[in-house]
Amino acid sequence: MYTREDVNENTIVLTMTIPREAFDKSYKAILKDQTKDSKVKGFRKGKVPSELLEPSMKPMLQFKTFEKLAPMYINTAIQKEKIELIAPPKYSKLPKFDTKDDLEFKVEVTIMPEFKLGNMKKVKIEKKEVSIEKKDVDQAIQEIKTNNKTKVKKIGDSWAKEIAKKLKLKDITNLEELKKEIKNILTKQKEQMLRHTYQENALKQAINLSDIKIPQPAIEFEAKEREKAFEQEMQQRGIKVNDFVKQSNLKMEQMREAWLKDAKDALESDAFLTLYANKKDIKVEKEEIDKKIEIIKKSRPNVDQSIFSNDQWLEYIKKVERKEKAFKEFIKETLDKEF
Repeated sequence: MYTREDVNENTIVLTMTIPREAFDKSYKAILKDQTKDSKVKGFRKGKVPSELLEPSMKPMLQFKTFEKLAPMYINTAIQKEKIELIAPPKYSKLPKFDTKDDLEFKVEVTIMPEFKLGNMKKVKIEKKEVSIEKKDVDQAIQEIKTNNKTKVKKIGDSWAKEIAKKLKLKDITNLEELKKEIKNILTKQKEQMLRHTYQENALKQAINLSDIKIPQPAIEFEAKEREKAFEQEMQQRGIKVNDFVKQSNLKMEQMREAWLKDAKDALESDAFLTLYANKKDIKVEKEEIDKKIEIIKKSRPNVDQSIFSNDQWLEYIKKVERKEKAFKEFIKETLDKEF
């Protein structure tokens, strides 16, 4: 018993109706449960007439009954309409309890708007030359010396030979060879960092070209989930949130701003990669899922094995794998294959 109104591309209003008969039946059951152990002078425990207790409890019990019934009606409507939620439904109108009519209320449902894939040929990345200077190598040498104890104390060929053996660097017999190896390592590290930067910039451009804008309720919900996860982690570690914030020289407002930004970036990336996967018809084969599951099993040997046959979990893994494939295809299309 509902009607649907599509307000805009990301908001649906559902006008719901709970039959008065169903509400009254549930209300009476809750009233009976709440008053069964009540004590009033002159009456035995559990024998107090509900008529004596109801007037003072009625507003609270009415709302409690509504809180119990409303989600069932909302979920039924959402399933029938095949709505994919990206944030919890929000009540925009509550029912009137003190009438004999059916109870009518409204909820706002946030959905992901439809996006159109932009022209990926417009993604332009300016690549930089990787250069490692002498001072970078010298600084690395000093850090290695500081962080490693050696028999040879002075930096030279003997020290280089000893430290190379300790760090498992092969074919190093003198300081110049060590410096050359360190320069190669620093070059690869910088190239790797630049690759990540190129990929991030390409993804941001693609998101803008596709005009992907996430509804604010979804961002706020995702940010709150991050805050809840943080609080749970602190609780498990036996640390008070306020103490952690003080020790980190942060303010809770700063952390909430960071969670909002992180949630926005994550949802934008997720929406784009889903769109890209759909437009490019990217599929995930069963063999790929099985391979992914084997990797997870090896990395989490103590996890409950029943999870690996859970349909909901398997669907989640499939979505993750599909987005990973979409990202790789996107990088191949917009950057050179080496990236």
